[in-house]
Amino acid sequence: MVAGGGTCQGFEVTAFRAVLRTESALSVYDPGQLVAGFRSMSMLAGLVERGGRPAPVSPTIPLRAGEKQYGWFPVDVTGAGRKLAVITSQRLILGDDEYPLRSVCGLRPRPEDWALTVDARGGRSVEIVGPWVPWLGVVLCAEIHGAAWPPGYAPVIPAPRRRPRTLETIQ
Repeated sequence: MVAGGGTCQGFEVTAFRAVLRTESALSVYDPGQLVAGFRSMSMLAGLVERGGRPAPVSPTIPLRAGEKQYGWFPVDVTGAGRKLAVITSQRLILGDDEYPLRSVCGLRPRPEDWALTVDARGGRSVEIVGPWVPWLGVVLCAEIHGAAWPPGYAPVIPAPRRRPRTLETIQ
């Protein structure tokens, strides 16, 4: 599906690159990563909606007592370039910047653009873009709200396309 290009839940992915449609950042990513990140978001959202939790991974940074790490990957931070994002059960780390999850007062996911805006107390706001950002948004919502999406948010995620079936009648 990805190797030669195609679609993932309605999003066009070419064999060589997929360009993110955001006003603030245009980045080129491997189409396999875009598809994998979006599919992982969809599966994790379903799990969280059924009462599940994100699974921790082996830590790549020193963790605090009781803290679990869920993942790490590169993201584009609007106005600051590419940084390494680390998500734990207590904080979001973007390069040298750290956002304690208890200080996050708003999440504005845009999975169709592989983007997420994080609003924190004190007027701090950051927009991040990348293949795994939709998945990251679900992890943050699960940790902060106990749900797959922020309160009042109605995700618009295209349903997978199905092949038309032909029915044969037997006489």
